[in-house]
Amino acid sequence: MSDNSNVSIEQKLEVPGRLAFFTTDDAAMFLGPCLVGFLGRQLIPGIVVGLILFSLWRRLKGEGGVERLKAAAYWFLPIELSPYRSFARSDVVHWRG
Repeated sequence: MSDNSNVSIEQKLEVPGRLAFFTTDDAAMFLGPCLVGFLGRQLIPGIVVGLILFSLWRRLKGEGGVERLKAAAYWFLPIELSPYRSFARSDVVHWRG
């Protein structure tokens, strides 16, 4: 009983979702202020703020993406400000057991 059917394994499991040519987080940084500007009848300032936030977000995110920002938040933020309070503390060098 030899089954010669090929099983395809998804090669791009960690690729972020896209909206047109933006990633999802980039689209949120641009379209959020544009939507607020549109609803407040200030479309041009909303577009300008959206472009500024988009460029700052891309520069902050860099090559590592959102995963790098999450890792930086874990390693560099104090435990009081960290969104990862339930994780082990990153400032402890040696744990005693």
